[in-house]
Amino acid sequence: MKKVERAPTLATAAAQNIRDGILRGELLPGEPLHEVELSNVLKISRGTLREAFRLLQSEGLVAIFPHRGAFVARLSAKKVTEIYTLRALLESYTVRLALESQSYLEADFTEMKALVKQLGEMEETTGYAGSVEVDMQFHQLICQRCEHELLLGVIENLQSLTLMFILSTKLYQSDKQQDDVSHQAVLDAILNGNPEIAEQVVRQHIIDAGRALVERMEAIQ
Repeated sequence: MKKVERAPTLATAAAQNIRDGILRGELLPGEPLHEVELSNVLKISRGTLREAFRLLQSEGLVAIFPHRGAFVARLSAKKVTEIYTLRALLESYTVRLALESQSYLEADFTEMKALVKQLGEMEETTGYAGSVEVDMQFHQLICQRCEHELLLGVIENLQSLTLMFILSTKLYQSDKQQDDVSHQAVLDAILNGNPEIAEQVVRQHIIDAGRALVERMEAIQ
């Protein structure tokens, strides 16, 4: 028997719509989410919209304030530090585990190379709109073969905050290298096959991005 797939609720569909707008940079951090306007655009009731806001609040993408309403969440420098230090530990360890168990497939390496190439092409043409998702796909790919379900579960729970982090590096223009260059270094370390070195390179890649973002955020405050 096949598992019965439930259709998404209106609130879930609305949350996905708003989530996509946030991650494409159409709804900027700190921007108010006007109930009347959004309920009209999405053609849903304000009660359903509020439920969508609560779903997004649980993911860290929306902040809700009593008597003020809902806003696109704005990452603080402290939150950015928490995100990148945790990611640096978790993601680098998944890569080490995958290399130690020789779990990566040739198809994984091929896809990693394609994603890095795509990041370079997007840098020259489409800007950050698509590169945020491709960046995220690359990081998901390097983690997925670690064969540690609990670890992957923790990383998945951080997904929305990770996306917000990556988006923030684009909005604040904090990247010190082009995306394809910084991710090529990670790919080279993985292809080299040394678990310890790859772990160090992935950790430093995330730490460098995080520190640069915090530095940029503090400089313009």
